[in-house]
Amino acid sequence: MSVAPLGRTSEVMYALRPADTLFTDTMGDVTAISLGMAMAAAPLSVVGIDTDGGFLMNLSVLTALGDQLPRLGNYTLAVIDNHLYESGGGLPSRGTALDWSALFGAVGLKSVLVEAPHQLPEVLPLSGTVLIASVHNPAPAPDALKTVDGVESSYQVERVLAERTGRTPRRPALKP
Repeated sequence: MSVAPLGRTSEVMYALRPADTLFTDTMGDVTAISLGMAMAAAPLSVVGIDTDGGFLMNLSVLTALGDQLPRLGNYTLAVIDNHLYESGGGLPSRGTALDWSALFGAVGLKSVLVEAPHQLPEVLPLSGTVLIASVHNPAPAPDALKTVDGVESSYQVERVLAERTGRTPRRPALKP
């Protein structure tokens, strides 16, 4: 299972894993949602693919992440850092340098900088570790190709979770 944000990242994830990726329609929720899913869905693997802009919009999740990540053997968090609010028109996500290592270190976590696929750790998840993917992509974001929104995505993920865990999936509420 994975959770992906808006923009280019969601388009890539939709191309790779459309049925078992929850797509959020808001910024700042990926880490909180994916962390909660990992806690509730253990031992199923959960991957949160957040962005620098989205993560920085919800720093309140940092203390929960510091508390829970070392205990979760089924959760990987990757933050894609391109220094932009890409979905918001390409504005900078910050006006100053950011030391990811110090940020995560403040709550007892490690971060591993990944600049190329061959640098990915061989074993994931790494307990108490956040992956930081440094990305520079000057090409404009592609047009949206996803055929689902966050609501439909949540029902798709629910069906996959139910299938993998033997639980009954929730159904949409019927409205008159």
